[in-house]
Amino acid sequence: EKDMKKIIYTICLALMTFCIGCDDDDNHLPQVKPESTGTLTDDEGNEYTWVRYDGLDWMTSNFKAGTPYYELKDSWGWSDLISISDKDQAIADYDMYGNLYTYEDAIANAPEGWRLPTDEDWKKLEKALGMSPGELDDTGWRGSVEGELIQQDETGSGIHLLLAGYVSLQPGTPLFQYLRQVREYGYYWSSTVDESYTQSTAVYYRRIRFNSSQIERTSTTIEEKDYVQNVYKRFMSVRYVRDAQNN
Repeated sequence: EKDMKKIIYTICLALMTFCIGCDDDDNHLPQVKPESTGTLTDDEGNEYTWVRYDGLDWMTSNFKAGTPYYELKDSWGWSDLISISDKDQAIADYDMYGNLYTYEDAIANAPEGWRLPTDEDWKKLEKALGMSPGELDDTGWRGSVEGELIQQDETGSGIHLLLAGYVSLQPGTPLFQYLRQVREYGYYWSSTVDESYTQSTAVYYRRIRFNSSQIERTSTTIEEKDYVQNVYKRFMSVRYVRDAQNN
């Protein structure tokens, strides 16, 4: 009987230790909070919250003004430009995930006083979230916990980048662009051109992914071609930024 009690005690102690370890793992992220918050309204009446980090105000939801990407027409106006397997779901997701934009429209649609963030703006935010200076200029997946922090809602960092996917050509398929990787990845434009790419215009962007602690910094062309050389624009999410105001 004593041996049985000892075994039960050992099992209970092991379970308690395991649970404590789980709690520690759940709380491994540093607490990062904005310096200030506020709101703005675009020309269509959509309201956005912003958070301030290191002298920059960042929108906390994806921009959504303009024609929804799923209503765009092809160059002949015959059909939807974007092929979506479940359009009803895309429409339902629109309120949460916002719109997707070409690079040109991402720049042109910025509200007065705001801008599409530069690559340096993104790096400044990543540094404020704790990314080491030695990683900021790297390409590929970088960071330790910043990919999780940048996805936190108002209970955490408040930046709340979303996994809205992107629109691109389906490999090997001409004429149609497809909405891809919703709820798996988020793609966000920067305004900074990658000068090392000379064949066409390429710009830096950021990519986040579900349950990832890192943030990808790389560049891509703003348009692509199918095998018969038809040109198609890429579409990504947009967060606008501004220099902190004296308020």
